[in-house]
Amino acid sequence: MTLAARTQHIRQLATAPRWSGWLWDCLSGVLLGWLLFSGMFAVLAPVPLAWLHRRLARSANAGRTFRCAFRFALAFFAVHLSWLPLSMADVLGPVGGALTVLVLPAAALTWAVPLALTRWAFGPHTLLILPFAWVLTEALRTTGPFAFPWGAPGYALASGPLAQLASLGGLSLLTLLVTLTASVLAGLGTRKQRPALGVGLALVWLGSLAWGLGGLPPERSPTRTAVLVQGAVDPRVKAQGRSAAEWELYLNLTRAALASGPAQLVVWPETASPRAPSEPAALTTLQRLNVPMVIGAPGDVPGQVRNSAYGVDAQVTGRQDKRVLVPFGETLPFEHALGGVYRAVLGSLGMSGYTNTTPGKALTVLPLGALRAGVSICYESVFPALARQSVQAGATVLVVISNDAWFGRGAGAEQHFQMGRLRAIETRRFLLRAGNDGVSAVVDPWGRTVFRAPRGERAAYRVPFDVATGMTPYVKFGEWVLVGSVVMLLAQLVARLVTSRLRLKPG
Repeated sequence: MTLAARTQHIRQLATAPRWSGWLWDCLSGVLLGWLLFSGMFAVLAPVPLAWLHRRLARSANAGRTFRCAFRFALAFFAVHLSWLPLSMADVLGPVGGALTVLVLPAAALTWAVPLALTRWAFGPHTLLILPFAWVLTEALRTTGPFAFPWGAPGYALASGPLAQLASLGGLSLLTLLVTLTASVLAGLGTRKQRPALGVGLALVWLGSLAWGLGGLPPERSPTRTAVLVQGAVDPRVKAQGRSAAEWELYLNLTRAALASGPAQLVVWPETASPRAPSEPAALTTLQRLNVPMVIGAPGDVPGQVRNSAYGVDAQVTGRQDKRVLVPFGETLPFEHALGGVYRAVLGSLGMSGYTNTTPGKALTVLPLGALRAGVSICYESVFPALARQSVQAGATVLVVISNDAWFGRGAGAEQHFQMGRLRAIETRRFLLRAGNDGVSAVVDPWGRTVFRAPRGERAAYRVPFDVATGMTPYVKFGEWVLVGSVVMLLAQLVARLVTSRLRLKPG
């Protein structure tokens, strides 16, 4: 098909009967949901996004824009988060699984509302502005009581050489490139599209590919050894009450791994220990292992439920409390206002004894001998700012402790791992990940998976890693892509307002 014929085909689709538009909105969302974590094909994500951008730019009013964006987003999240109801049904029963379906329209709104506002505010300049609006939208989705950054378009580039751009501008730079490409594709064949823009974007892609491939050093053998302990304890058993058997399980797995040789670090997963290492008897036992450790355990603040990571090296060297909690999993947003609703729902699920987890406030880099561990606890690994803050504070290695056994069936655990893997590239640090039933893995500073354990296996793994002290541009300068996007949005908004006023002046 020639370019002219393809352009005519796109125009016919964009002006097709209303039912056809609905169909293509949904199909494009489904395609993006499939592509985003499909490995090598994820790089094609700008194609379905281009359909959305073109539809938004041509929408006649804000209502139609919102409906178009909502259909696309709902179809996307229905595919991307299809594992969620299945996973929660395993843990909470059919009612709990059914309730999690409500996450899909809620997540769709986090895209549809800002995209519709962008079309309303910028009118004919929508295609130009959408990439910057996407960057701001994804930043907003990482904040507040409902923070849920699953599905950011930038993750489409996480598995290829273009992922190396994250060391320059983080996930935001990848999102900008994906959505900018979608806008350029959406403008193909229109009168306003300048050929130079397409050529310029092609050069950016080629240059980024060359830089990403050329900057990959050969794989080398790391000089340090860590032990990742994967206990594979059923989360439903843990929820019914912690036992001494869990403690002994992790101790025995650790002792067996250390019997093969020394290690510079041992990592236990999130909530692995039923006892806080600050307890004298527990600390005495851990001291006999004679190895620096990161241990997931309950917080030791009286009267509060905390999800914590402890550094242990002959003594407790620090405690990092989980700062970003899972909405509706570890905390109930607006509980004071919605307490009655929550009590009724939790009662129907047999969880009337549910207690909110207290979020941590401070950042603590755990000193462990010659190492400085920046720890993210489970959900926190998908928030780029937290890993960046740890490295700024002196972390020489990143550690993720998790309990993805809650994900059960489906792609949830895999998505979680792939998203968190980008933190290694952003900071150029080794990332050690210990999960209750996986994904336990080692990722090098260029995002390459050095080691990965089988999911569900109960074992302790001796794995290679190293430390680093340099700082990437992303670590140094932070979210400069976000700042630039906000400046661009404000500048265009002011220009549009000024132009409108000048047109209204008489004479």
